[in-house]
Amino acid sequence: MKINIEVSEFIPLKDFELGWRWERNHNSEISELEKSQIQPVSESESKRLNKIIKYFEIEQNLIEKYTQTDWISANAENNLKVERFRSKLQLLLEPWNEEIIVTWKNNITLKTSKSIFLKYWTDFLYPSSDDVTILSEETNWIIFYRHFEVANIWTKKK
Repeated sequence: MKINIEVSEFIPLKDFELGWRWERNHNSEISELEKSQIQPVSESESKRLNKIIKYFEIEQNLIEKYTQTDWISANAENNLKVERFRSKLQLLLEPWNEEIIVTWKNNITLKTSKSIFLKYWTDFLYPSSDDVTILSEETNWIIFYRHFEVANIWTKKK
């Protein structure tokens, strides 16, 4: 199953509720080219996408077709821990190179590349506040991040 988003449903990053996370004063390392790969969607499209995502948030819907990891520490308190989580994700998601959909709430969703997400995961996943679902565009994997800095990854069985 591939999740498609109409081009007309994308909105400017500057108009996105969480767009400040990639502004120069918050993340001085991200380039304009990289920011252009972070594509927020309209509120109505976000709600449509979340109807699909809700299906994948029900464990019973995943058990037969996916394998899950244990909960993995997604701690960002220092560079070593940031890199450790990034490396684990890269290893688990290595077989797939597809776009991803990131959703925080029913009305706050965006599309980006796997490489942008991996490089800047700490901007997408905030401790203490974010409970986030990340889904590959072709539904090959799902990441559930919880605000207490853990992630559970489900990958499609071969």
